[in-house]
Formats: sequence, C-alpha cells, structure tokens
Amino acid sequence: SSMRGWQKVNFIHEFSNAFTVPVFVEQDARAGAMAQYLFDPTITTENLAYYLVGEGVGLGVIDHGNIINGALGAATEIGHVSIDINGKPCDCGNVGCLERYCSTPAIHDTLIADGTVVPGAADMTHTEAARALFAKAGDGDEAAIAIVREVARYVGYGCVTIFNGYNPEHIIIGDIVSEAGPILLDEVRATVAERAIPEINASTSISLSTLSADAAVSGAAAVAVTQFLEHPSVFFDVS
Repeated sequence: SSMRGWQKVNFIHEFSNAFTVPVFVEQDARAGAMAQYLFDPTITTENLAYYLVGEGVGLGVIDHGNIINGALGAATEIGHVSIDINGKPCDCGNVGCLERYCSTPAIHDTLIADGTVVPGAADMTHTEAARALFAKAGDGDEAAIAIVREVARYVGYGCVTIFNGYNPEHIIIGDIVSEAGPILLDEVRATVAERAIPEINASTSISLSTLSADAAVSGAAAVAVTQFLEHPSVFFDVS
C-alpha cells in the first residue's frame, strides 16, 4: 500500500522485457520468512512467522512448510491490521494501522515531535533516527528507553494478532526495529503475556532475527531457486 502509485505497473512484465533471465517478484516479509526458514540453523519448525518491523510492518508466514500467499498474494499484511479504529489515518485507506505506530517512520515522527531525545532527528533518515534512539536506550537513557518500550508494546499487539490469526510455533522479529534488542523483546513478551491466550503464549516462542537486516535478499534468491527446482520443465528443455 505504500506503493499505491505503482499498482498499475506489472513488474514481472517490465523486468522480463528488460532482462534475459526469468524474473520473480516476492513480498519482502515472505522472502524474509523463507530466509529464516532455510538459512537460520536454530529454526527447526515448519510453522513460523517472520515479523518485519522496519520502514513498513509486514509478515511472512510459513505453515507446515508452505508460504501463505492468499488469492491475490496480499495475505498476511499485518501492518495494515487496525489496532485503533479511531486512530491515525494510513495511506492504505484504513485508520489505526499497526505500522503507523511502530515502523521507523512512526518512530521518526515521535522523535521529531519530542525534539529532545534525539537532537537533530528532523535532519536524519527514518533509519538513522531509529538507530540513534536505540543507541541512547542501550546506553541507559530513560527517555529513550520509554519510547522503545512504547514502540515494543505496539509490536507486541501485532504478535497477539499473529498468535490468533496464524498460530505459528515461532515468531521472529526482524528488520531495523529489531535492532532495539533486549529492551524491545522483553517488553514485547510482557505485552503478549498480558493479552494473549495463555495456552497459545506458552506454546509460542518469540525471538529477534539473528540474520542480517537484508536477509530478505537471500530469501528472494531462495524463492527463485525453489521455482527452478519445483518446475524445471518451465525453465529448461528436459525432453
């Protein structure tokens, strides 16, 4: 939805005409989920959710080894689940969308409005401002810690929705906001413990991604490789 002006562009068609190799397009959080599933040796479950919290908020869900896509490929758009029906308007047309409260643009807005926790935030990019906040929180700055905890509570509300909507065995929080580290994760877990069905909470683990922030790139490559392996006759002459 953050690319609404591009909705009429057929990316596969355009790139296929521009390059002489097969072209695949995958949503970033689903590519990230594939990366976690294939490349993180600590992940052993076939039921996991990769919860991307960065410039936007997205979700990729692997259920019994299969990526959930939906009829139009628009499934698992948790960033546009409303957590406040009277909340902040979103470009998608809804109000109170989750990503309006815990994405890096949302964090940046908070820091600019505050003006004291991260001086000069208005001259930074979203990512720079968020990382400056996380650094101050890591150094023990109480005001910065309070903002990180507030962000984490919203991330936790998203986890509860993931619990109830998809019941994964494991949720992995990744991308820029996961760099807030233990302060964020502890508050996420506390929020979930308050709001989730206890039996589901007890059977679901939540962790921060151990892969790099651009792991979705590896996941995208895995999507392409998987297509080649599953449908070789489409790409090769196997007669």
